[in-house]
Amino acid sequence: MTYNPTILRKALTARSMSLGELSKRLGIDIAVLRNEVEGKSEPKFGLIGKIAHELSLPKYAFFMSRPPHLNETLPDFRSNQPESNLKSRQTVEAIQFAQGIQQTAIALADETVSDLPHFSKTTVQAIDDYAESVRKYFGITVEDQRDASDAKQFYNICRRKIEEKGIYILHASFPSEDGSGFCLAHEKHPIIVVNTKDQTRARRLFTLIHELAHVLMGKSGISDPFIAKNSIEKRCNRFAGAFLAPKAFIASLLKNINPPRKPDVDDVASISRRLKLSQEASVLRLEQVGVFDKGSHLSWLATVKSRGGNPDYSEKGGGSGGPPPQEKTKLAKYGFRFAEVFSPLLANGRIDQIHLFRRTGLKPTYQKAYFDYANALRSDHSIDLDIEDE
Repeated sequence: MTYNPTILRKALTARSMSLGELSKRLGIDIAVLRNEVEGKSEPKFGLIGKIAHELSLPKYAFFMSRPPHLNETLPDFRSNQPESNLKSRQTVEAIQFAQGIQQTAIALADETVSDLPHFSKTTVQAIDDYAESVRKYFGITVEDQRDASDAKQFYNICRRKIEEKGIYILHASFPSEDGSGFCLAHEKHPIIVVNTKDQTRARRLFTLIHELAHVLMGKSGISDPFIAKNSIEKRCNRFAGAFLAPKAFIASLLKNINPPRKPDVDDVASISRRLKLSQEASVLRLEQVGVFDKGSHLSWLATVKSRGGNPDYSEKGGGSGGPPPQEKTKLAKYGFRFAEVFSPLLANGRIDQIHLFRRTGLKPTYQKAYFDYANALRSDHSIDLDIEDE
């Protein structure tokens, strides 16, 4: 086998990475690295292994005669002009994880998404009305929200009902600096990935619905709902707020609470628990609908910043005394839709355990237990399901 220098150049372009950035990540002086990869002799095999790891590629790719298929990083909707940019290795691997599932579903699956209501609205009132109609489409009621014990339970309800309409919802952990979540839009196999790193369950919920807006727009990309520098993100945020706290539902959800016009941080924390939303989403939405005075969101941000940071980025949790059952952690990572689609493919011999593992990362030893567990749960069981993260 002969080292092919073209592969590295193509891979760096696909990852939006310069040779200088690669040298920093590897901890190697750029002049030394350039001499290794562009010199007359082949790079040492150990170095090729480190480069392959950082670029999320198999080592053998650098010895191929032609570049392998290299999925580029997703457009970053946190930018003024959404475009692909540099991401961490963990984020690239999370994107590859989702792409592998989507590509396998496209190739093999008979199950496809039902007709989703397309998001084309642009005005505030039209977006609010559309968001409420979409919530009805997914069958998420005010009772679901009001009666949920907390944001985690309401998240599970929303996740299950959205997945029942054919949208894959996956969990992955990658640096929060790279975004809160992303979506791979597709007319038959759309995928949402929620970043579980640092986000509270309540913030994950807003991320989920924000990414749902991207799916309904048909726009793949990576986002952070609270970094909205362009019109697409502002529309998605408006949709998420109106979906999760429809104006007509707010009085019922806040029954026996009389919100002050100028809330302090304790008011916001209390109201967010009642709404089952993140604190930032709660103050922002209640300002939008006129319950809170204008400027309440900025005032809240300034106060929490002075007190150590946004409370939606941390969550205290207690240990259960041991690791949770693997079927539950796999359900958290892969969701219900994955089991619904891939379980019959495996049972009918259209995919084998090893191929399923290679394409999706689900190890053979966990496949049956996870599929049996997910498929045995009726829709109403998800309300009481304590889904555990890996």
